[in-house]
Amino acid sequence: MNTETRRLLNRWQSLRNGKGMERATSVARSLWLAGLALFLFVVFGIYYGLPVVAVTVAAAIMGWVIAESNALRLRIAQWATVASYIDWGRVSDDLAGNQQDD
Repeated sequence: MNTETRRLLNRWQSLRNGKGMERATSVARSLWLAGLALFLFVVFGIYYGLPVVAVTVAAAIMGWVIAESNALRLRIAQWATVASYIDWGRVSDDLAGNQQDD
């Protein structure tokens, strides 16, 4: 099994066992807080006339952080549906080294 496949299967197992879901929720919350802080900086920068480059860079980073936060929250919300379609027996077998050829 290649490294990418093993990494994906380990991530799925982690999400299924709860540890990965806790981490994903924590990261989503941290990204949301970072987006809020950047938003406040941008508003503060516009109001007090900070350099345009500083405000522009902060706004661009804020957009990226908010997009990542929303994408992660969406994946968390969809995980229950996705997990119901995964063949967990095969995932466990593949991680244990009992790979099946299709």
